[in-house]
Amino acid sequence: MTYADIHFHGLSQIDDGAASEEDMHTMLAQAYQDGVRTLCYTPHYHPGYFTDRQQAAVERFGEVQAYCVQHYPDLEVFLGNELRYAENCVAWLREGVCRTYHHTRYVLVDFFEEEDRRTIVQGLEQLLNAGYLPVLAHVERYRSLWRSDRELRRLADDGVLLQMDSQSLTGGFGYRVCLQSRHLLSRGLIDLVSSDAHDPWQRPPGMSDAYRYITQKMGEAYASALCRDHARRILAGKAVRKERYI
Repeated sequence: MTYADIHFHGLSQIDDGAASEEDMHTMLAQAYQDGVRTLCYTPHYHPGYFTDRQQAAVERFGEVQAYCVQHYPDLEVFLGNELRYAENCVAWLREGVCRTYHHTRYVLVDFFEEEDRRTIVQGLEQLLNAGYLPVLAHVERYRSLWRSDRELRRLADDGVLLQMDSQSLTGGFGYRVCLQSRHLLSRGLIDLVSSDAHDPWQRPPGMSDAYRYITQKMGEAYASALCRDHARRILAGKAVRKERYI
């Protein structure tokens, strides 16, 4: 089984991800050895919280592409962003200073983990109304959305995709986040699993453990959809088919 990981902070010295070229190469090797064959780098974007490093990200990504040609020729690599929501974020997308997924309408978006539910819901609706398809990053980590299955299903029906971090599922963000991850999976609310890797040690790349857990609990079709197929459809700008796998 191969995987598609489209939430990845592996460009060196761009955001709070890889701190050095060595870390960048190590994370790339870890992802590849774990079975990733489609990888999208998603450096954070919000000029107020993360300095505007877009040109540097393009240059670093060019280095990654050249490195992959030499070392991992069968690995597809892409460049996007993880948008930190702000009221004026639609303008950033329309101006092209913040990237969607591979020039599609899909955009990875996150909020402060302590953000209230109303702000998250209204922010996602703002992006939908502007014609974008939000991929809500690490949905399981927003405490204000715990016990909000009905709201999450409504957002999903409107076109929002819900992404879960692989480490959340395996306990990397604590017991309660792990429980929430497994709850959302059991309700069929998760559309996408990604690593959200930030470094080679505390938050390393890794998809296979999550894939094995989902396969064991929900079946191979659901696991393949969440760990590979849906991500590839997002990068291609295609609709994500939300079949009932459970």
